[in-house]
Amino acid sequence: MRIEEVQREGRALRFKVVGEDHTLCNLLRKTLYEDENVEAAAYRIEHPLLSVPEFYVRVKRGKPEEALLRALKRLEERLGKLEEEFKAELKNFKVPP
Repeated sequence: MRIEEVQREGRALRFKVVGEDHTLCNLLRKTLYEDENVEAAAYRIEHPLLSVPEFYVRVKRGKPEEALLRALKRLEERLGKLEEEFKAELKNFKVPP
């Protein structure tokens, strides 16, 4: 994954997320909206096979990067818990004969 800044205007940031698709972008968008400081969070992919996702985030105060970092931290914690739960369940997994 690579992040490329497209445009910055005050409390808003538009950037491309090279090498990713709807999976990460939708998860990030939903997580950003949990932050009361986030006014807008959206992304678009013009063509799923040919386009790079372009993400937009605007905050009420501060820098949009701060909201992105908070959202990524929450995602990291949740995914860590998911990994632990999944590994625990795999220990009990039995393949039918």
